[in-house]
Amino acid sequence: MTRDDPATRMRLLAAALLLLVAATSVWAAFNHRDLPQNERAAAYARDISVTASATYITLRTLNAFLSTAQELEVGVSLIGSGSAQPLKVLEPIDDTIERIASVIFGVMVVSGVLAVTMGPLGAVGFALLALGAAMGAGVLATGRPLGGVPRHLAVYGGFLGLGIPLAFLLSALVADRLTAETWAEHSRVVAEITATVEEEGVAPVEAGGLRGMMDQVEQYQTLASNLSNRADDLIGSFISLLSVYIFKVLVLPVMLIGGLFVIARRLGAREFRAERRGRSPR
Repeated sequence: MTRDDPATRMRLLAAALLLLVAATSVWAAFNHRDLPQNERAAAYARDISVTASATYITLRTLNAFLSTAQELEVGVSLIGSGSAQPLKVLEPIDDTIERIASVIFGVMVVSGVLAVTMGPLGAVGFALLALGAAMGAGVLATGRPLGGVPRHLAVYGGFLGLGIPLAFLLSALVADRLTAETWAEHSRVVAEITATVEEEGVAPVEAGGLRGMMDQVEQYQTLASNLSNRADDLIGSFISLLSVYIFKVLVLPVMLIGGLFVIARRLGAREFRAERRGRSPR
């Protein structure tokens, strides 16, 4: 076939378009930090990390208070003399809060890692897309088949470069709307219960001050009693806030990424079947 043949001209035109896609993808790979979808997706993950860190600090403040309260000893005299730790009953609440804090810390780290890696991940995706488009252009220009390698590189590179940031962009648009009511309600409960511990705290005791020690024990008992009486509400609200974090950083993005991945695979498989039908003898 000559260059004037319509089929040849179409192949060369398609090869030129693929080279344009490859060049654009190379530019995107080197400028991944400036791409709006990467910036917004990273900002979404960063906001989750910052909010989770505030919740983690609240949990650790409660954890420190409850741990200190459990260590307070009060002298008792029945038959002989000794001491007791009356606030040891707070240990189950303290252990539960510590476990929730550990999970929140994990969410904070994961979202922070996503915020940092969103740009480099897009760069890798666009590099694969550029390689696949360039190889596809070579196949069209020379007629030498390379199997499904260019197609797979282009499809999966486009998925990494565009699909994953798009999934987080969509999550940013709908996640807050879906969880706003739950977040507001349980944030209010947590703030209400923990306000006395975070704002008032417990006054320090001067060395050797018996009266000061008794005042400190009384303060701890009052604050600990408030936490103990509303422990179910407090733990339930922290679990709900944790569920919101997991939904925003894991469940919703994974669902969207899975849907986009299925679409990408179907598109790639459809092109592959069309290519095989075009080469099959009639």
